[in-house]
Amino acid sequence: MEETPEIRKLEDGRYSFVVGRERYTLATSLDEESFFRVVKTAQEAVKDFPPTLKQEDRLFLALLALSNKIDEVACRIDDLLTLAEETEKGLN
Repeated sequence: MEETPEIRKLEDGRYSFVVGRERYTLATSLDEESFFRVVKTAQEAVKDFPPTLKQEDRLFLALLALSNKIDEVACRIDDLLTLAEETEKGLN
């Protein structure tokens, strides 16, 4: 099965979408725009993996990659907060 970026909105807040080689259907309380961003991020994380990679491994590696990105963003935020605090102290 080829991955398609298609995300189908179904009834009752459910969506059907493909990540890797599998189609998933689930309900969510996220608004549609947020859910589409999350699914597209997951799709992007797995798109370049070898086609022979098992789905479980594909999802685990995607989890690690996304966790790494979150950690990088958290570190940048911490650095910016530190810089802002130092700048504020210098102005006082």
